[in-house]
Amino acid sequence: MNELQIFKNEQSSSPSLVLQLVDVVDVQRVDIKPYCIEVEIKDKLIFFAFRSDEEVYGWMEDVYSRSPLMGVSQPTNFVHQVHVGFDPVSGGFTGLPPQWSKLLTSSAITKEEAARHPEAVLDVLQFYTNQQMMQSDYPPPAASTPERLPSSAPRFVDGTGYRMQQSSPQQAPSAEARPAPPTPSRQNEVARDEHHPKPQLAAERKAPPPPRPPVIPPGRPSEPTALPAVAANPTPTQQRTKPAETSGPTTPATATPAASRPVERRISTMNEAQIMDKLRSVVSSDDPSSMYAKIKKVGQGASGMVFVAKTLATGKKVAIKQMDLAQQPRKELIVNEIIVMKESQHPNVVNFLEAFLVKNSELWVVMEYMEGGALTDVIENNKLAEDQIASICLETCRGLQHLHSRSIIHRDIKSDNLLMNAFGEVKITDFGFCAKLTDQKSKRATMVGTPYWMAPEVVKQKEYGPKVDIWSLGIMAIEMIENEPPYLDEEPLKALYLIATNGTPTLKQPDKLSQDLKHFLSVCLCVDVNFRATSTELLKHDFLRLACPVKDLAPLLRFRQAQKSPVDMPKATSSSKNTGKALHKFYVDYSVPVNDNVFDPAAFEKFLHDRIKVDGKPGQLGDSIQISKEANRLVLTSQIPFSKRYLKYLTKKHLKKNSFENFLRVVATSKDTYSLRYFKVDQDEADDEE
Repeated sequence: MNELQIFKNEQSSSPSLVLQLVDVVDVQRVDIKPYCIEVEIKDKLIFFAFRSDEEVYGWMEDVYSRSPLMGVSQPTNFVHQVHVGFDPVSGGFTGLPPQWSKLLTSSAITKEEAARHPEAVLDVLQFYTNQQMMQSDYPPPAASTPERLPSSAPRFVDGTGYRMQQSSPQQAPSAEARPAPPTPSRQNEVARDEHHPKPQLAAERKAPPPPRPPVIPPGRPSEPTALPAVAANPTPTQQRTKPAETSGPTTPATATPAASRPVERRISTMNEAQIMDKLRSVVSSDDPSSMYAKIKKVGQGASGMVFVAKTLATGKKVAIKQMDLAQQPRKELIVNEIIVMKESQHPNVVNFLEAFLVKNSELWVVMEYMEGGALTDVIENNKLAEDQIASICLETCRGLQHLHSRSIIHRDIKSDNLLMNAFGEVKITDFGFCAKLTDQKSKRATMVGTPYWMAPEVVKQKEYGPKVDIWSLGIMAIEMIENEPPYLDEEPLKALYLIATNGTPTLKQPDKLSQDLKHFLSVCLCVDVNFRATSTELLKHDFLRLACPVKDLAPLLRFRQAQKSPVDMPKATSSSKNTGKALHKFYVDYSVPVNDNVFDPAAFEKFLHDRIKVDGKPGQLGDSIQISKEANRLVLTSQIPFSKRYLKYLTKKHLKKNSFENFLRVVATSKDTYSLRYFKVDQDEADDEE
C-alpha cells in the first residue's frame, strides 16, 4: 500500500485523511512531543505522536522506505539540528526559532544577562517551550518549534492527589522560583553529562551527536560567537554504568554469563490497552457504592471530582477522587500514582486505601481524609514560628526518607502537596509524577516538577536523583518563612533564568532567623548536589530537633472554622451582607503600564466574571466577587480573603495555557493594594473556551 490512512479513532470505519506516500518529501523527528515525527508532503507539514522510540523509528523507516521522492541516499540517523549563535555586539542571539525569539523579547531577561549566560537562556527557553507544548492539545507549526536537548513532559497534570479538597486556590502551574546570591565557591556546577544517548534499534543507525558543550564566553566583540548545533533527539540521556572493580581476576569470556534480573517495563512505554490491563491489575472491580456513601463534593480539578465519603461498615470519613478515564489524556500517570501509593504506606504519606474500576470507564481512588487541607492554605492564614516550621519540615523529611529508601523520587514537593489533618499530622500527597530509580536507571533526566520549587539541575536538564526533593523542601521552608516561594513576582523566563544561573535563593530578612534554620536552608539549597544533604542526614539536623509536637500544629487550622471554601460559600449579594460574615476588599491598580504592555480593565473584569469556574460552572466564583471601578483601579469585594497569591490564581491559572503573551505580574504597593502589570489579553482568545 502506497498511502497512509488516518482514522479519527479505533472505532472509525473510514479514514478522515489519506496521504499519498509518493508525495512525501521528508520525514524527521521533532521535539514538540516526547515521541513525535514530522512528515512533509509537498507544501504541508503533518505531525504524528507515538508512545516509544521503537514506534518512532519504526514509522520513520516505513515511511522512508515507501516514499520514492526521498531518494535512496537519505540519511538514517534523523537528527535535526538548529544552529544558534550569540552576537556580543548586538547582545542578541542569531538563528533563534521565531517562537523562542518572541518569548525572549517579551521576557524580563536583559541583554546583559543574556550575554553573561547565553547557554542558560537557551536552557530556559527550551524548558518553557516544552512546558507550553505539552499542555497544548495540538502541536503548532514546525517553524515555531526548535529542537534542543532531550526532555519530556513537565509536571503540570493532575494526579489522583486530592489537594484541592478544600477548593482552595492553588499555585498557578506555570510559576517559577527566585533570585539568588553569588554562589559560594564550593557550590560548583554539576558537570554536564558527557554520555551519548544510546540508539534504540539496529546497529546501522548512527548514534546521535553528544550534548552541546558549554557556550564559550564572547571573545572579540567584532565577531559573533557560534553556539554548537543542538540535536533534536528526545530520547532521555542514559547514564552508563561504570564496571564494578574487582580484586580478583576477571571472568573469562567463555564463562557462563550470570543470570540477569528481569527489567521492569516502564508504564510510560506501554500502549493504551497495556496501560488499562495494568490498571485492572492494581484496582478492584467491586462496586464501591456498596462500601462508601458520598457526603459532599469538596473539590474539582481537571482530572476529576473529590468527595468526602463515609465507610458504611465503620462510619469513618475518607476522601474519594472520582475520575472519568475517557477524559484522562495520560492514564499512565494515574496507574503510576496508584502503584506508588500502594507501595509507600507510611505515617507521613497520605494513606491509600483502595481503588475501584467501575464499568471499565470510571475510576474511584479512596484515600484517608485530611480535613486540614493543603499546607498552602495554612501558610496563607498564619505566621509560622520556627518550631512549627521545623515540625512540618521534620514530618516531610520523614516521608521523603521513606520514599528515597525505596528508590522513589517524589519530584513535586511543595506546599500544595502537603496535607494536614485535624491532629496536626503532615503527610505527602500527589504521586502522579514519582520516579522509580532502578539499577538500569540510577538517575533521571526528565523535567518534571513545579518551577517555583525546581532544583537548578532540573532546569538545566541534567541527570538528577533524590536530592531534587531536598531542594524543593528548602524552597518550601522559605515559603513558610516568607509566605510565598522565591521568584513569585518574576516573569516566568526570568525566574527560570535566575534558578539556572544563581541557584541558591536569598532571604528577605535573614537576621530574623536562627542560625540553625539558616544552616538547614543552606544544606537543602546547595547548588552542588554533592554537598546537598540527603533526607537521612537532614533527620539529624539541629534545626529539626527544635520541632514542636505535631499536636501543636493543629491550632494553625483554626482559620478553617471561620472560612468556608468557595464551593460552599454563598454568593456575595446584598442579602449576604447581613449574615455577619466579613467582606474583604482588594484594590487592583492598573494605572502604570510596563514595557508597553496594555492592561485592558474591561477584559480583566470580563475575565473574572466569565472565565473563573467552580464545579465546572462558568461564573459561579465570578458572581461571588463584586467588582467596582474607582479611578484607575478595580475594587474587588468578596468573602474570600484576598492575597497576592490568590489574585495570581484567579487570573493566571485560567489563562489560555499556550498563550505566553498573557502574563500577570502583581507587585504589592501597600497592605491591600497591588499594582497590576504585564496583563495583555487578546479579545478573541478571551472569548474562547479552553
